Amino acid sequence: MNLINRPKFQNAVKALILLGLALFLYTRLADGTLFFYINQRFMIYTVLAIVGLVLVAISYRPVGRQHEPNAHDLDHEHVHAHDAAEPHTHHRLTWAGLALVVLPVVLGVLIPPRPLGAAAMENREINIASQPRNVLPAAVRAAAQKSSLDRNLLDWLHAFSASPNAAEAFAGEPVDVVGFVYHDERLDESQFMVNRFIVSCCVADANVVTMVVRWPDGATLENDAWVRVEGILQPGVFDGASLPILSAQRVTPVAMPDQPYLYP
Repeated sequence: MNLINRPKFQNAVKALILLGLALFLYTRLADGTLFFYINQRFMIYTVLAIVGLVLVAISYRPVGRQHEPNAHDLDHEHVHAHDAAEPHTHHRLTWAGLALVVLPVVLGVLIPPRPLGAAAMENREINIASQPRNVLPAAVRAAAQKSSLDRNLLDWLHAFSASPNAAEAFAGEPVDVVGFVYHDERLDESQFMVNRFIVSCCVADANVVTMVVRWPDGATLENDAWVRVEGILQPGVFDGASLPILSAQRVTPVAMPDQPYLYP
């Protein structure tokens, strides 16, 4: 029998693949990069998946040697006559199946994990005046209870959504937010956008929360650069819509946060 078709070899390969998947998920969970792809609240399910993979891998025990048929077996052959008509089928590991399971791990190892950034925004329609459309009342109340300097970008957007005229209502409010830079073609050279992605479940459903910043040296900032922006809100216009614009007093480069996403 060919080596790859031997049950013991099949089970050993299956166990190694499952252990490899478990180790891959564990390393991504340990260094925090798993949350570049999913919401943190799903961590418990990832832990359960790792435990499950390990348990299934352990269940693939070596197959014992099959004994040669003896007289006793031949005497009872009529009991198993249906086996001759319907032979047993072993679940053999095919190369296609092996590649399908291993490919995500290989890609995950070869491609460094990165969070969504400016490149993801280039494929999205950005319309700041209408974000977000579905705001939970509890989130609006929580944002309203925070002081101006404690609000992140999502908090500010919740606060804006509760006002019929946010541009005027929040004029003069101090702001201190962190996000990555994006240059939209509709902005002039003294403006840029400071952004964070919002992840409800995974990156597939991610939305971006944005604030337009006015700063004389805005053109010098590169896309994806993480910055801390401190300034004052002023009435402004973007793409024909009235909205608050952050007039920056200080823009400071910062390291990307350990968790770059915000959660609704």
